[in-house]
Amino acid sequence: MEISSGKPLTIPDKPTFDKYLNKFPPNISELTFSNLFIWKDYYGYSFLEWENHLIIYSINFFKSWGKSITGKEDSIFFLPPIGPTPEKIILKLFKELDNLEIHRVPEMVMKKLHTEKEFERLNLYIYEDRDNWDYVYEIENMVNLPGNKYRQKRRWLNKFLELYNYDFHVISGDLIKKTLELQLEWCDVTECQGNEDLMEEQKAIET
Repeated sequence: MEISSGKPLTIPDKPTFDKYLNKFPPNISELTFSNLFIWKDYYGYSFLEWENHLIIYSINFFKSWGKSITGKEDSIFFLPPIGPTPEKIILKLFKELDNLEIHRVPEMVMKKLHTEKEFERLNLYIYEDRDNWDYVYEIENMVNLPGNKYRQKRRWLNKFLELYNYDFHVISGDLIKKTLELQLEWCDVTECQGNEDLMEEQKAIET
């Protein structure tokens, strides 16, 4: 695989991403075109199609933002391949490239990796990445906020209901301007200008 043949994400690339994401829905919340696109500059994402899979990666991820598991800043950061057999593509990537790490790999793919003979031959290791687990909650708990575990959240909710009159709207094109204005107001209140992560988040929203 020629890693140099990848290209940065652009809006016209959305149909390509949709083709893979619709056919092979990911288990990871990060793997949506919208999320990848708005953070493309921050993380330096590029992509290419290889052996019927969508490959998303960043050459400079560890040099700028992330922490490499191996401690090598020149390692290439990969998200899990999207396609029919990601476990086989992962093994091929490790055979073809030096200094790479594949992050956010779903448990199902990891289990399949363990069944592949090449996994042991390549001397690969799998690490638990607790800091990047998705938040998964039971719907009933989010609706009812039961017990002591959600006591503080119930207080916040009740305080909000006491203080504010509110309407619920699905965000549409007509509301985008007001939504951006609210984000800018929030940014001023929280003084996000002094926080690099919040400023990058602001740029991502404006994208």
